[in-house]
Parts: sequence; structure tokens; C-alpha cells
Amino acid sequence: MLIADAQVHAWSQGESTGHHRRTPITGEVLSAEMAHAGVDRVVLVPPLWDTSGNGYSLALARSDPQRFAVMGLLDPHLPDLPGRVRGWTREPGMVGMRFLFNTPERLVPVHEGRLDAVWPIAEEAGLVVAFLAPGHLDLVDQIAARHPALRIIVDHLGVPRAATGPMAFNHLPQLLAMAKHPNVHVKAVGVGDYALDPYPFRSLSEPLRRVFDAFGAERVMWGSDLSRLHHPYRQCVSHFVEELPWLSGDALRQVMGLNLCRLLDWDTAPPKA
Repeated sequence: MLIADAQVHAWSQGESTGHHRRTPITGEVLSAEMAHAGVDRVVLVPPLWDTSGNGYSLALARSDPQRFAVMGLLDPHLPDLPGRVRGWTREPGMVGMRFLFNTPERLVPVHEGRLDAVWPIAEEAGLVVAFLAPGHLDLVDQIAARHPALRIIVDHLGVPRAATGPMAFNHLPQLLAMAKHPNVHVKAVGVGDYALDPYPFRSLSEPLRRVFDAFGAERVMWGSDLSRLHHPYRQCVSHFVEELPWLSGDALRQVMGLNLCRLLDWDTAPPKA
């Protein structure tokens, strides 16, 4: 079974912040952790603290395009955002972009309309757009409705930062309502950190099942967010592969990697000899 991780922050310079590990996840470190956890592919999401911007992640993707791809960060304050997005369509290794709508400051460009020109370009180019928007799923809902061909991912199942236990899923009705948009997908990333109970996180089975029932297995993708995990990488994999009895067979294969590769147009054929 192909296992493709939908989100890892890799970096070699800059100091990490918040709840992320302090030791950099370099390409060498990540490759070793992938081998130990049984992960075949990873989508790299450059962290804000990486002083090289998207550069380090893109270098990893170019060096090994069968294993790494990049969801880049686009600074909404830069000039000519449409031109930059068009340029990304020609950037080897760049398969999409991620936007953070998780603080008042980061919402200002949205409310000012600076990003309005980005969505139709990404829609036409086939770039996937991921949104970290806890508490602001209504904004993503509006974008999905206005741009039905734009391929959208809701990060972290919409869970607010540091939320745990039942409170982590108070927003679930709003998330599930977004399943009416065929272009919206959800990223179940590092969900073990939302549980108050230890591995195998039995408390998560019910909310996860509700997400799967609403979106269908073909619009859910697994990921780790490795730098913030409080449990082993391997357990992040085995939680889905071994501990969710209602997820098996073709649905499991889709969630653990095929959905992500299909959405990103990431070729799953074996490399040519």
C-alpha cells in the first residue's frame, strides 16, 4: 500500500516556533523517519520560520520528485500575486499552495480582497489550495462556492490549534456541511494530538467516522504534521492502518495515499529503470 503523508514541515535553517519540535527536520532526518514509519511519499509545507522560504522544500522535491512535492506559501502582501501564481505552475515540484487564515493579522488580506484574483488562476491552472482556517471555515466555504473547479483542502479537519478532547470537534457540523461542495477535501493530519486518551486514540473513532461518512473516503487524506507530533511517527500511520476497523480495503488505500496523489496529479507509476 502506498503511504503518502499530506503534510510535513521540513527546514534546515530558522528557529521553529510554538508547538513544533526545535530540532530541524532536514531532508536526511525526514528520510530516516519515513523509512522507520513506512512512509513512501511526503508533501512538504514550508514553515513560516524557514528563512529560505519555499526554497529548501523545492530543492528536496527536485532532488527526489517521486518522494517529495511542495505546497508552497504565498505571501499575500507581495506585488503581482496573479503573476507569481502563474509562475508557480512552471515551478518543478510545486503542486499547490497553502494559506493561513488562523490569526486576525493573516485574515486582513482576505477581507481586503487581495487574494480574490488568485483563486481563478489557481482554478484554471489546476493548483491545489489548502487552507488552515480554524474558526473561519465560512471563508473557505464561500471560496469553494464561488470557484467550483478550485481543488480545496481543509487542513487539520478545521480543528483549532491546541484544542483537545470533545472541544476539538465542536465545529464539526460546520465542517461536515462543506461536504456539499464536491471540490472540498479534508486533511486528517496528526489527529492523535487531539485525543485525551493514549494510543490507539479510541475517542477519535466517532468524529473521524462522521467525517468519512460525510465526505466519502475519496475526499479524505491522511497526514502527520510530523514536527508537532507527541507520539511516534509510526503510530500516526498505524492508527489509521490498524486501529480504525471501519476503514479498510480500497477506502484505506485511498485515504493513506492514493487520494493525495490523484488530487495533486502526482504520478504513482513506478519510476523507469
